[in-house]
Amino acid sequence: MGRLSKRFGSSDFVKNVFTIFTGNVIAQAIPFLMEPILARIYSPDDFAILAVYLAVANLFSIIATGRYELAVMLPKEDRKSANILGISILISFAISLLSLIIILLFNRYICTILQCPEVSKYLYLVPLSVLSVGWYQTFNYWNSRKKRFRNVTYAKTSQSVLYAGSATGLGYAGMVPSGLVFSQIIGQFFGLFPMLFSFLKHDRQLVKEINRQEMKSAAVEYQDFPKINSLHAFCDILKQSGEVFLLSYFYVKEKVGLHSRTLRLLFAPSSIIGSAIGQVFYQKASVCYQEGEDLQKLVKKVIGALALIAIPAFAVIALWGDDLFAWFLGEPWRQAGEYGQLLTPWLFLNFITSPVSQIPLIVHRQGTAFTFSLAGHSLYLIAIVIGGLYQNIQLGFIVLSCLQTIYYTILILWLIKISGIKK
Repeated sequence: MGRLSKRFGSSDFVKNVFTIFTGNVIAQAIPFLMEPILARIYSPDDFAILAVYLAVANLFSIIATGRYELAVMLPKEDRKSANILGISILISFAISLLSLIIILLFNRYICTILQCPEVSKYLYLVPLSVLSVGWYQTFNYWNSRKKRFRNVTYAKTSQSVLYAGSATGLGYAGMVPSGLVFSQIIGQFFGLFPMLFSFLKHDRQLVKEINRQEMKSAAVEYQDFPKINSLHAFCDILKQSGEVFLLSYFYVKEKVGLHSRTLRLLFAPSSIIGSAIGQVFYQKASVCYQEGEDLQKLVKKVIGALALIAIPAFAVIALWGDDLFAWFLGEPWRQAGEYGQLLTPWLFLNFITSPVSQIPLIVHRQGTAFTFSLAGHSLYLIAIVIGGLYQNIQLGFIVLSCLQTIYYTILILWLIKISGIKK
């Protein structure tokens, strides 16, 4: 955070980043520190079942609000934002109901395709995951809009504590692997309460401003979010879920479990630092663009600061990832560390790109961003298929890392370019 202070000075930006950063450290540190315990309670096969469950749930969760929650930050008037919030809540109910119908009709078919019959009974919990994620994201952006970043911090911490505590407790009680799935839902659902209570305490009067006509008007004004960004986001999650599906198809569940833990642990820096900066950046960048300030300068500063932070951490992973995983999780997880070493270049570039990835939303370049995304996802899945066809997961990850490194380099240059567009 010292490097950020030097680059941005003593400003609300740095203070808000630090507030969320502190919460993220606590929120991520708790499950991170619990990983050695969880890795000894649950097997890689158990984590594979959780990965498959989340892969299915996320296909619905990513569009749980039609992506209207992202638009909550954009209007100048709170009344309009409140109506966008209302749209998001209503859509989340509809998507949750849709997921229930699909699971009831196609449960067995889904499990057959994924070659994971063990996940069948857990799929009926998907609608609850969808609803809780939709509400969490909606009130997350509302609190960010109002600069109540402490509430966001409390929510993330609550979610983390509930997940880690319930996963450990249920695991020791013999609920394996169900403890992993149940704890995921418990954390998602109860984690949103600090942000929801804050809305009811400070903004309850705005509920009276929510009406059918206003919601319809706002829905039309921000229709690019369900039309373009929703499809964009769905393709993003389809890539992630598709990766799990392909790994599940080509390899034994143990490989899927090892890979899911690799990405969970190595994306932790992004969750702790990147998401803190990204959330504050989106709020500040939106205002910056509205007022005609130099958005490109802000983007370059954020990317530069993140690169300085990330280089030492990812260098350590690239050199000693296998030994670190074996020491932290136990010798059976050494191979997960080897996967991490192969993926380090991609993970580094993803880290410095993620916080500024919402620039296309601000400067109205969602269509082009979607095209970029499709290209990146195609390269991603092609690499996994190559490894699967040769029955060599390491080869797949080498190809993946090379292709994604090229892709993210081009993406960063494009984001910097479009951030220079004036309103």
